[in-house]
Amino acid sequence: MICQYSIKGNPVYKFIMPLIKSNMYVILSDRQALIIDPNVNEEAMNLLEGYNVEKIVIILTHEHYDHISGVNYFRSKWNCTVYGNKCCKERCEKPEKNLAAYFMALFIGRSEEERQQAAELFQDHYHCMVDRIFERKMELEFGQMKWELVSTPGHSSGSICILVGNALFSGDSLVQGAKVITRMPDGDRNAYRMITRPFLESLPQNTIVFPGHGQESVMSELELG
Repeated sequence: MICQYSIKGNPVYKFIMPLIKSNMYVILSDRQALIIDPNVNEEAMNLLEGYNVEKIVIILTHEHYDHISGVNYFRSKWNCTVYGNKCCKERCEKPEKNLAAYFMALFIGRSEEERQQAAELFQDHYHCMVDRIFERKMELEFGQMKWELVSTPGHSSGSICILVGNALFSGDSLVQGAKVITRMPDGDRNAYRMITRPFLESLPQNTIVFPGHGQESVMSELELG
């Protein structure tokens, strides 16, 4: 568990998914939690129980399995409301669309230990439900802050970024040291170039970026793909 930042006094905790190294973020406020891109994590579960959380808001930056794999895990214990855009919702419901059906292929050629760990971690039939959907933009309030959800297609049709204060949770639309990957199924380089890149270029250079993989940084340190 890593907590190096806070947003208007609300701590931001990061939990890293094994093997794939995708980031889950947990923000706490008044016995409520906001989770971005949940994964199955006992340490996060313990944090929420220790904080006596009663309700959880989940936001999905996109539909790929490594960013949605913890939705049902947290739903099993708490009242959760899941947000995502329309394309994300449609693809979360089908393992062949959210890529759960193909994740084990990433470990072909890896060590036996890694393949065994992956087999225990991944569910190739995994799917989940999104409760609240939008198309281009949506706003919600949490922790006395306004959170803006913005569709940012390119990496996938269900990709979004989340703006709150001077922070951006970018999912896989912006990752330090790497160009955005658009060769995945449903990726679209033209959509990234025409819609997502101009949006990212419009942000202040001191915007703190919390990516879907890797370390936090600021916009001025990043090169757009």
